[in-house]
Amino acid sequence: MRRASVSGNGKGTGASDPATSGVDMLVLHIGKLLRHPAYRRESIVSALLLRHLPHDAGYAWHGEASLRTRLVGAGLDEASLDHLIRNVQAEHLRLRRPADA
Repeated sequence: MRRASVSGNGKGTGASDPATSGVDMLVLHIGKLLRHPAYRRESIVSALLLRHLPHDAGYAWHGEASLRTRLVGAGLDEASLDHLIRNVQAEHLRLRRPADA
């Protein structure tokens, strides 16, 4: 029996290009960040990330489809996607840490 890897969109690994999977990963992480109760847009450090973040946020945010369309339309290269993913992960980790006294 052969094992097949499956990406987050339900297609096999050969079905999507790396840029699309990078956008999907970015959308997933941005969604987690926007739903975090401590998220504040004005506290984002990266100017590039801030440029691509939606203005609406909250626990009930469901704008993944429109965000994905916007990010694909932006034509981000691999370096930009990598930068954005790393920064959104860092922002999420920062929100999970205890506040400095």
